[in-house]
Amino acid sequence: MSKHGWELLVGALMVVGGVVMFVVFRDVETPVIGLRQAGLVIAVLGGAELAATAWSMTRSKRPED
Repeated sequence: MSKHGWELLVGALMVVGGVVMFVVFRDVETPVIGLRQAGLVIAVLGGAELAATAWSMTRSKRPED
């Protein structure tokens, strides 16, 4: 799998994992941060990863074979 493929996979897994944490751990609170808030942050970071990878793929100067 190419570099961009792995980055897309990681971003998608972060989004899915973050959404699962956001939904499942609704009432779970830890002393530092709630798992629901952590899930939201992970999902947003995954979305940013997907956007950055998509932008990088469109700007890639590699010739198509």
